[in-house]
Amino acid sequence: MKPPRVYIETYGCALSHAETSMMESLLKNRGISIVERLEEADVIVINTCIVRAETEDKMRRRISQLYEYASKKGKKLIVAGCMARAEPYVISRIAPKASMISPQNTHRIVDAVLSRDRRLYLLGEKPRNTLSLVRRGLIGIVPIANGCLGNCSFCIVKWARRRLVSYPPRLIVGNVERLVAEGVKEIQITAPDTAVYGYDLGRPMLPELVERISEIEGDFMIRVGMMTPNYAYRIIDGLIEALNNPKVYKFVHLPLQSGDDGVLRIMRREYTVDEYRLLVREIRGKVPGVSIATDIIVGHPGETEEAFENTLRVVRELGFERIHVAQYSIRPHTEAASMRQIPEHVKKQRSLRLMRLAEEIGLKAHKPYIGRIVDGIVVEQGKGDTLVARLPNYIPLVFPESPMLMGRWSRFRVMDATFYDLRGLPVQPGIT
Repeated sequence: MKPPRVYIETYGCALSHAETSMMESLLKNRGISIVERLEEADVIVINTCIVRAETEDKMRRRISQLYEYASKKGKKLIVAGCMARAEPYVISRIAPKASMISPQNTHRIVDAVLSRDRRLYLLGEKPRNTLSLVRRGLIGIVPIANGCLGNCSFCIVKWARRRLVSYPPRLIVGNVERLVAEGVKEIQITAPDTAVYGYDLGRPMLPELVERISEIEGDFMIRVGMMTPNYAYRIIDGLIEALNNPKVYKFVHLPLQSGDDGVLRIMRREYTVDEYRLLVREIRGKVPGVSIATDIIVGHPGETEEAFENTLRVVRELGFERIHVAQYSIRPHTEAASMRQIPEHVKKQRSLRLMRLAEEIGLKAHKPYIGRIVDGIVVEQGKGDTLVARLPNYIPLVFPESPMLMGRWSRFRVMDATFYDLRGLPVQPGIT
């Protein structure tokens, strides 16, 4: 019997893309081909994301479209990812005959594809020795853990990735060695919360893991992914030492979520604004040139006008290099969904105010670079005929395409700045 051909659509975070990469690898190892066009496939897989309400709406529409198409053409539909674990009954209403695979069961994709019947792989946990990763050009994305230790009132992802599962250091290091040997220049280690890596193995191990990765021979940089403030503080000494390693970007993604203690309590974030301030000051004081990115949720239940003003005040005070602003959206199964909601027009108005402030602060942080000569490693294709270099603190610098610089450390003169990035030109050797 001829093996089926599989088409996969992927949505969501780096973990979701890594799990797709794992599914593709497992299928190819069984002689099952991956096709680029929907029309060429015998089996259709959609790897879902439901982190926000608008994302879930998009997933519902797309699942419905794919199910209708698959039913008409006699094809099989498999719904994978976070929505399969968190809302299987919703999927069953939209696509009654679709198979489902939770994030913990991506290793069972071959069985789901080859089965003639509807299969539901929703329980259990992915084996620790099964690690998925993604390569995007010169960037390698390596998940180090699944799940987290938090209980945030707004988060639906914990329903999809409930239990912390840290992957063994030897497995992570081995995969990084392979990526570096293939020419990767940037290793992004990622997890729902990198700071809790190792807790389920007996102790926090993130700084130790970063050190082991940095000892791998080769010219590459390490970017440490998002971490929660309360767990980052528990490993602060080791984290600072890791960030000062020349192979590690001096960059920290540290979500604040709100600058008001009352809202933080409602969110079930396990830190105060003062504790967050202390953490940022400790990092900035001991990691020269560090850049800090943060996330803010606007309009969470309980956010009064005074609470929002407190957030604006903290954002101005700490002067983050990058701020990601998200309007709160109701997520099913979460505690915040049952609370009194902030009107939509209020959330929108507050979001616009915060985004304007974020742009103002980002531009203020980047303007001092104008006229300076900086070093950066070229790792990405930009928009149009441009490339992107990353400074040692991960700030992006966009410059006109020069293929000979791809993958190399180079010098640049910064000509301009936006709130998001720097703009510059390569400096020829000997010219300053």
